[in-house]
Amino acid sequence: MNADQILEHVDDPPVLEALYRESPVAFRGALEEALSARPDDVVLRVWAARLAEPPRKELPTRGLGLAIAIGLGSGLLVRLPAVWLGEEWYYPRFWPSIVVLGLALYFWAQKRDRGRLILGAALASGAGVFVSLLPDYTDSVTMALVHLPVLLWTFLGLAFTGSDWRDTDARILFLRYNGELLILGSLVALGGFVFSGITVALFELASEGAGEWYAENVGVLGAAALPVAATYLYDSVFRRHTGIPSVLARVFAPLFLVMTCAYLAIALVVGQNPFLDREFLITVNGLLLVVLGMTVLSIAERGEEDRVNWIDRTHVALLAVTLLIDVLALSAILFRLASYGFTPNRVVVLGANLVILVHLSLIGRAQLGFVRGTRGIREIRAAAAGYLPTYGVWAAGVCFVLPLVFRFT
Repeated sequence: MNADQILEHVDDPPVLEALYRESPVAFRGALEEALSARPDDVVLRVWAARLAEPPRKELPTRGLGLAIAIGLGSGLLVRLPAVWLGEEWYYPRFWPSIVVLGLALYFWAQKRDRGRLILGAALASGAGVFVSLLPDYTDSVTMALVHLPVLLWTFLGLAFTGSDWRDTDARILFLRYNGELLILGSLVALGGFVFSGITVALFELASEGAGEWYAENVGVLGAAALPVAATYLYDSVFRRHTGIPSVLARVFAPLFLVMTCAYLAIALVVGQNPFLDREFLITVNGLLLVVLGMTVLSIAERGEEDRVNWIDRTHVALLAVTLLIDVLALSAILFRLASYGFTPNRVVVLGANLVILVHLSLIGRAQLGFVRGTRGIREIRAAAAGYLPTYGVWAAGVCFVLPLVFRFT
């Protein structure tokens, strides 16, 4: 969304209202640009006054019934079939997918796009049939089940962005949503743990075994509904912006930079051999995901100003050190493949490292150019958001191709 869209429809109130409801944060930024171009326009000034109104203190009810219905439905779909089909078989195959599709349904209900509803129903049906036909938990099957929610996550992005799914700003808002969901979900989970602990302690006094029943039923239902509750807080209560991920990224980026530099120094001193250390590869994969998340969330929360600040330089240094560590990890993975042969786990680890390495390299190049003054902030945002479909393609390959290649072993 940009100022030209607002100026084009400045005399069409229903269109302006639809643009605002679709992307409130992007609309605010575009409105400021439009108002600077036409400071005397009455319609734009009315919109500016409307959006400048302080938020109401009471809990908004818009979307509350929808969130309760989807959360309760997701919880029941997760728990009830497991009673007959078995928890060990049902939960790993269906729980993550049900939760992701529930979130997609929440955003679809706001946009009412029939095409995406049909696509979502087809994906849900296909995913259900696919995981039901998978054999026991071999390595290739486990990798497929782990990556299926990632594939459905790309559909969640389509449901969130709507018709603007190709737009960089819309994708950036989706990335911001993921960060907000993680933070708000953690807060909701903390409150749920406290409530559950007190509830179980009280009922254990009256009936032995109440805690086990509570965990198997109420706990599972609440855990499945938790992402929807966090999404409601993000969407309706905080108006799609809290600013918490940006603060956390600013705090932890320097700490991770110090940690990664210290690790490289210590590894060189003690002579650690990453080619024989499997735990090193596992730790590096976690580091890559954390650094990628911090960098992308920081970019998503950053404003449009082109002034270079200390956090930009910190991210350049952190990306450089992380990429160096990942090159060592890739060398170790290739060594293990050459020495011990191909397995589903090794192939997936190699592919995931390459996918993330390319993404981090694109962001790092854009960030370095920005620090040097040869690139703008828009190019950094494009590097962060434009690569997202690659994760969906990679997840689809792991879900549907990898098990066939390894014959479900």
